[in-house]
Formats: sequence, structure tokens, C-alpha cells
Amino acid sequence: VATPIYQRQHQQYNITHFYFHDAQRINLLRVHKPEKYGDEINRFTALGSEKNAGLFSGIELGPLGTFTLRSVLPVYDSGQLIGYIELGQEIDGIIEQARSMFNVELLFLINKQYLEQKQWEAGMRMLARPFNWEMLSESVLVSGSMQNAPIELLNSIDADKSVDGVRIRDDVGLDDHNFWSAVIPIADAGKRNVASLVMLHDMTAIIESSEREVLWFIILSAILSWALFFLFWIILGKAELQLDKARKLLIEHAEARTKQVEQSLNIQRVLDEMLNISLPHLTMKEVVLKSLDAVLSIPVFTLQNKGAIFLVVEGEQTLEMVAHRNLPDALLQSCAMLPFGRCLCGKAASSRKIVFENHLTEGHEIRYDGIQPHGHYCIPIISEDILLGVLNAYVENGHERDETEEGFLKNVADTLAIVIERKLAEEKLEQLAHNDTLTGLPNRSLFHDRLNQNLALAQRHKQEFAVLFLDLDHFKEINDTLGHDMGDALLVQTATRLLSCVRKSDTVARMGGDEFTVILAETKEPGSVELVAKNILKSLLDPFDLDGTSSNVGCSIGIAMYPKDGLDSETLLKHADSAMYHAKRKRNSFSFFRGK
Repeated sequence: VATPIYQRQHQQYNITHFYFHDAQRINLLRVHKPEKYGDEINRFTALGSEKNAGLFSGIELGPLGTFTLRSVLPVYDSGQLIGYIELGQEIDGIIEQARSMFNVELLFLINKQYLEQKQWEAGMRMLARPFNWEMLSESVLVSGSMQNAPIELLNSIDADKSVDGVRIRDDVGLDDHNFWSAVIPIADAGKRNVASLVMLHDMTAIIESSEREVLWFIILSAILSWALFFLFWIILGKAELQLDKARKLLIEHAEARTKQVEQSLNIQRVLDEMLNISLPHLTMKEVVLKSLDAVLSIPVFTLQNKGAIFLVVEGEQTLEMVAHRNLPDALLQSCAMLPFGRCLCGKAASSRKIVFENHLTEGHEIRYDGIQPHGHYCIPIISEDILLGVLNAYVENGHERDETEEGFLKNVADTLAIVIERKLAEEKLEQLAHNDTLTGLPNRSLFHDRLNQNLALAQRHKQEFAVLFLDLDHFKEINDTLGHDMGDALLVQTATRLLSCVRKSDTVARMGGDEFTVILAETKEPGSVELVAKNILKSLLDPFDLDGTSSNVGCSIGIAMYPKDGLDSETLLKHADSAMYHAKRKRNSFSFFRGK
């Protein structure tokens, strides 16, 4: 909406800046530079408009040493401030016009206290202007028509700031010429004298011939001073008129699109909510269920408050219902696992196209007693040509297909694809971070987490548990003779055998190399730990089939008991390791920690 307004204002009135800010003066949009937004606007014109609750205009000094005329207008809706519109115009061109118009030498100085040296130098470099921060003591020269700037004169102007208004000096000698000078202070919107415009007129030929020339120069200085401010006033006045026109045009567009905007905001709210749902540490099913609730809550469409989300079972042509709302039990059982091609959702999965029915048809294969007339949107959830699942939304019987509604549901499905992929990636990263990549067992990090959990439970319930440290006895020989691939195969088989020797509540982990650990939780029965250790030894003594080669390995096991052998994870693991080295002397045996 705003871009055509800005283009027209730029062509007709040379407007170079067009902004929208919210009620807290946070920039929402720079129409002339849309990629930059979100910063707080603290310029004098913006603060003045906020303070006066009305239009405020003035000159603003930028950090690069450039001046801009700005007008800021507050915008109200039903008496409430909702933001600001701002127009601006660079004024460098006005100075150049004044120089040629009055046939004088012009030098433009800015007080250093209002600039930051590095930013200013970067700005001058960007504008391809010469710059020298150290040339003058109090000011910097940003532009001038003279090749050799009169440094002594400019420093004296800097030093003499006691006189307000235009300052005129006669008999200024420069390069065998007599000049008269006029110094015109430039105040910004904050009423700070931030700059000075120095005008030099060569009086050598006429200084003795006519007093009228002297008067002319004085009048010329005053005219130039007033002309500059008059030009500023005219431009600001035009900017104010254009702001008012722009405001009226924007209001007309806003009123015409209010309903569409409200609908878009509701849709965007749902999509944003879905994206944010996947950020917390939730399971996949929790994320999908919350996403379904967000979709069904939108008020702008005629969707019923019931539906479901199916996900594709990995490696199968099957959908699994992972989230649902307000569906009967009979349907939940029939649709828990749904083959591709079966019923409407299965057809959406196999065709990868949206399926719509506004009543019960033959394609509605799954029926149950008491089923009520209704219709469906079934939307495939696809990411980069990979089917992830299907979204099922209910509509009233006889509901007419709506392109806007369908487009919204397609956007929802696309957003769901992002959410599901993000969660899958998160689960994969978590698995990589906590599981051994070769065997799939918990790694060292997850083992320590599990050990600390067991410690906390054991301390709370005053229970015992055991930590076993295992080392394979002949692993190095296998690696050296059969190669690392066969060594890896041996480790994978070892992990499988270890898991078969313990309960689901126990933990088997790979610490690295051929070292494994086991946590036996709640060892209440006397001799239960010894029995597990013997089963492990027996299991690992059986020959391993390594690509047709039968190999015997065996292992050594060290055992530490909580609380007898240690009250913290570090001590328990250290003592189990020590016991393992004791068992290593015999090979294929286990040993309890016996202390020093």
C-alpha cells in the first residue's frame, strides 16, 4: 500500500524517506529501505510529535554528518495512538542551489560534539568527499566551494560563538584578497546550534568604491539566511500536506481491507503458534496435538472442532494417528493404523493431493454405528517431496469447498511439515548426543545421567544398586587379525548380548573402545548381581560369527555396590574400574570391589 505513495512523493517532491513507527516509536517499516526495521526512533522530531501529540517538523543531523528535513505525524484510531508516519528529505541539494544562486563561497561546518569521528569519516568516504577531522579545533568541514579552506578564519569563527544570530565580519584577508564573511548558525529540531554556514564574498574590487556594496552584502547575508529557512519552511509545509494525504489514503485502504487483515492475522497467529509450539522440550505427539488444537481454534472458517493428524510410519506405507480431538472411540480404533489408499486420509496419502468431500460417500470406507453426516478436508503434509503425514479436518454436511479455506489448510500443512521436520531433527540430534553411533547404546554422557538418576532414587528410597565395568578380553587381537570392520561387528553383537542379560529397567552403555558399563537398579535379592555377572560371562563366551569366522572373546567385570562402595557417581565408577582390573588378572571373570 505504501510503496506507490512513496514513489509518487519521491518523483514529485524529492521525498527521500518514508517511515511507519508504532506507538512506542519502534520502526515498523522504512518504505525506502524495507530490509531495515525494528529500531527505536529517538530523533527530536519523533520525540516532539510524541510530546505535542501532533505534527512536528524540523532539521535533523545524521550520524554521518548529513542533514534531513523531517515531519512526523501521529496516527490515532478511535482516540487511541497507534503509531506515527514520517517523511524526510535530504537538504544537501538546497545548499548547492544557494551557492550558485547568490554567487558566493560557502563553507559548511558541523560541531564535533554532535558527531562520532569514525562514523563521520565513514560517511564522508561513502559520499566521496575529502575529510580531515583534525583540520579544525571545534568543527569539521563537510563541504565547501574553496579549494584551500581558510583554516585560521574558520578556527576564529569556532572560537567566537558568543554572538547569537548571523555574524558579519569585514576585512578578511585571504590570498591578497579582501573578503567579507557572514556566519549563519544552523539549529536542528532540538534547538541545538549544530552547524554553521560560512558565506565569503570577495570585496577586493569594490570595498572602496561604494558603501552601497557594503550594505548590499549585509542585506545579501540576511536574505540568504532567511531564504534558507524559507526554503526549509516551504518543503516542510509540502511534506505536512503530503503526510495528511498519505494518511487519508492509508485509512481508505485499511478500511477496505479490515476483514481480510483480521482473517490474515488470525491465520498468522495460528501459524506462529504452531512454529513456537515446537520450540519447548516436548515429545513429537505433544507437539502435533498442540498444533492440531491451534488449527481447530481459528474462528474465521467453518471447520468443526474435531479432526486428527496422521504421521507416516517410517519405512512403511502406513499412517499412524498421533493426535486427535473429539473423535468417537470406534473411529479411534479403526483409524489407529491406516494403510495408504484406504478411506479419505489414505487416499490423500497415496495421491499426495488434497481430498475434499462434503458428505458421506463411497470413498468414506470406515463407518461405525451412529455416524453422523459430515464432510472432510484431508491435506497431505509434504516436505521436499517427502510425505510426512495427513491433516484431517471436519466440516458440516453440505459444506461448500472454499479456496481461501483450502489455502489456509495448505499453509497449515506446510507449517506442520516444518514443525515435524524440526522435531525429527531434534530427536535425531538428541540421540546422536546421548547414544553411541555404532551400537546404539547410551554413551558416556547418558550413562552418567542415568547413574545420577539411580543415585537420587536410591538415596530417596534407601535402596541398593550395582555398577558393573566390563572390558573385552581379546578385542585387540580381533582388531589386529580381522580388521576394524570385524571389530565393529563384534562390538555390535556384544551390545545385543549384554542387553539380553539385563532387565529393561537396567542400563547398558558403551564408554568407548571395548569398555562397557551396566547399572543394575534395585538389587534387592541376595546374589542377583553375581547371577547377572555370570550370565554376561557365559553369554560373551559363546563364539562370535564375524563374516564366517568364529571368534571367542570373553570379558572381565568389575562390580561396585551403592552405598557400600561409594556415595557418588565418580567414586562408584572408579571403584568398579578398579575391581575390573583385579578381575583382568584371571581373565573371563568378575570381581567385587574390596577396598584398599
